[in-house]
Amino acid sequence: MKMDMQKHVIDMLRSAKTVFVAQDKEGNGLAIDPHDALGLVDSLQQQVKELQEGNKAACESREIAVKSMRETCITSNMHYAKVVELVDQLAERDRTIAWLSADLDSSVSSQIDMTDKAYRYQKALEEAKTAIQKNLAFANGKDEQALLSAFNHINTALGRE
Repeated sequence: MKMDMQKHVIDMLRSAKTVFVAQDKEGNGLAIDPHDALGLVDSLQQQVKELQEGNKAACESREIAVKSMRETCITSNMHYAKVVELVDQLAERDRTIAWLSADLDSSVSSQIDMTDKAYRYQKALEEAKTAIQKNLAFANGKDEQALLSAFNHINTALGRE
């Protein structure tokens, strides 16, 4: 229908003697020769065609930009998800390090306590051994075997034969 209307207008312009295109400020009509009007119509059609092509190119360019932005958004979201995952892993690692540090501190404290106790027991055994050795010299025959057995027990506990 649009083509029929355009053809009708062009046919009218070709057959017309004078075409009024516009009015000036005083209301007088501006006359244009029909052949000039056809040139004007052709020029306007060419401008419309160029604008449509420019608009099409702009739309295609916008579509490419929108697609690129969507891809960038998707990539950005994936990177953000990875960062969140890594932050969670770091937090878990920090909790593990804190737990292991506390456990190590506790173990070291226990080890120090055990070492201190072992040292005190060793000193007590050595003192008992010395006392037994001194008493052995003064012991009579029946107590001597009991003292000697205690002395051997202490030597075994100290790792000596």
